Amino acid sequence: MPVLSVRISEKEKSKLIRRAKNDGLKPGEFVRRFINEETFVTGEDLLKEIDRRMGDSRLRIKRRS
Repeated sequence: MPVLSVRISEKEKSKLIRRAKNDGLKPGEFVRRFINEETFVTGEDLLKEIDRRMGDSRLRIKRRS
């Protein structure tokens, strides 16, 4: 199974844990559910999502020049 690593701050980590707990899930289960919420049907859908997240250093996506 592929592994996804994302850098988050302590503040973001506590938010993640709190939201997972509120939903009655473990943090890893919460993240997997969150990731699988949106499906990509075409490559264009994926490109739109990437453009929306450009510049987010936690995802290592550099902003286009």
